[in-house]
Amino acid sequence: MRIQEFPRAVAVVVAIGLISLARSAAAEQCNECIPDHPLMSDAWYFSAGAIYAESNVTANLNRGIVGTLIDFEDDFGLAKDDTVGLFDARWHFTRRWQLEVEYFKLDRSNEKQTQRVIDWGNLNIPINSVATATFNFEDFRVSVGYAFFRSKDKEVGLGLGAHVARLEAGLSTRNLGSDFASQTAPLPFITLYARVALADRWLLNMRVDRLSLSTGNIDGDVFSSGVDLIYQPWRHFSVGLGYRDTSFQVASTKEDWQGKAQIQTSGPTLFIATSF
Repeated sequence: MRIQEFPRAVAVVVAIGLISLARSAAAEQCNECIPDHPLMSDAWYFSAGAIYAESNVTANLNRGIVGTLIDFEDDFGLAKDDTVGLFDARWHFTRRWQLEVEYFKLDRSNEKQTQRVIDWGNLNIPINSVATATFNFEDFRVSVGYAFFRSKDKEVGLGLGAHVARLEAGLSTRNLGSDFASQTAPLPFITLYARVALADRWLLNMRVDRLSLSTGNIDGDVFSSGVDLIYQPWRHFSVGLGYRDTSFQVASTKEDWQGKAQIQTSGPTLFIATSF
């Protein structure tokens, strides 16, 4: 799922929300039929796990001239697949309001012989030169949401937040020197989320983030989605399977990074969680 598929992602979440609303009317006539999942009433939720991320990164760095747009996986052989930690926390500080954070970090580097001439910042790397490419990506997501619909077993809401993305990229050579750049880009978004208890021990959790915005020296475009299926065998312990899809496009004219970068990561997740 990529940025152009955002309307489809929103449609899925909205459809689930509408189905939840329709089911509520029927459930009112059968209180014992309504699932009673603890995650729908617990104020605190914490999870830790891993995402098997498939990544693609393109970027350039300008130092007076337009730098070569580099595909770090194709041009320098950075691993397209990697397993990294994923951490999530949520606090319902009132019945309808929630604060949510999520964090993961992906660090990669590789040495490879260049197949073309590459201009990266102050570096001009001839063809057939050996260079080491590094690209590190760190994402801290935080959002505040309000549930405009909330029942015992369902929740649908809207929120505002930001992906605070830190990018570090560089090329180094044995004889020609090196050039590195870093950029921290707070990318705001609007989020739509839904949470549905499927049974007393099973819960489905979904959200979609999207916004495109220009702020000062940064032009950013963010799309992010997540879905989790959570099973809670014991009162304060859960296990879950999920999927994350994130795409950032950042263009910067700031001194520490003049250029642009596009980062796409997606993959399945496996995690454990507790709530109380």
